[in-house]
Amino acid sequence: MSYKDILVFLDDGKSHNERVDMAIYLAQSHAARLTGAALQTLRPEKLNSDDEKVIALKSRQMAESLAAEFSARASAAEIDFESIIIEGNYDTSANKMAHYGRNSDLIILGQPNPDSKNYLRMLGFAEEVMLYSGRPIFFIPYIGANKIPCKKALISWDGTPAAARAIHDALPMLEQTEDVTILIVQSKKQMESKSDVQAEALSDHLQRHGISSHIEYVSPGTSGVAATILNTISHNDIDMLIMGGYGTPTLKQKIFGGVTRSLLSTMLTPVLMSH
Repeated sequence: MSYKDILVFLDDGKSHNERVDMAIYLAQSHAARLTGAALQTLRPEKLNSDDEKVIALKSRQMAESLAAEFSARASAAEIDFESIIIEGNYDTSANKMAHYGRNSDLIILGQPNPDSKNYLRMLGFAEEVMLYSGRPIFFIPYIGANKIPCKKALISWDGTPAAARAIHDALPMLEQTEDVTILIVQSKKQMESKSDVQAEALSDHLQRHGISSHIEYVSPGTSGVAATILNTISHNDIDMLIMGGYGTPTLKQKIFGGVTRSLLSTMLTPVLMSH
């Protein structure tokens, strides 16, 4: 399996360069077309002016610069590419990004940086794109990716439809990894439900795709599910986390709630998430 269309978000955040590096690597390894998308109305991080005309001008100039820089890097990498500048305000730009993303196999976004002036907009932007694109989102930490390519993957598995979709959306990358761990966090809620998450069946299914994996059952104790996943990532030098994203358009404030919000706010490694 392979990705054939990839969409990557361009901005002036800390993870921008490694985000584009990751996108170009994936485009090269999958012979995919790569589209870079910048927002015309995203305020530059280092701009201190409150003048609306100045902000609009500098935002447009930044978008044009990002698109040109991306085109130069993609051309040098000898891949099929396109650069686009998305117009519109907060809501419109997110909807347009989701619209473009529907014809992609994978959307690459940056983790919203809580220290950024654009944090709330980028958090809302990520929510909208995840909810309305219908495509998997590959988040790159704002501190950058640990390793490119990702060779050690962790699957956060709870047997839910969202987790199953994330795994199948990640198959093209999983096929290129060297080590895959299927992690089942045996939380109180999961234990009380006594549901069979079919971890062994999942491992067998991955094996039929040529992906070897091992299963790890962990009790969170007093740490909580998110902390347990993060500890596993740290202790095992994991390069990529795969998990389901939860929430509905009518409850979008919960899309990054609970475990999902905790993992995205304290991201140690790139995360592929499907809704």
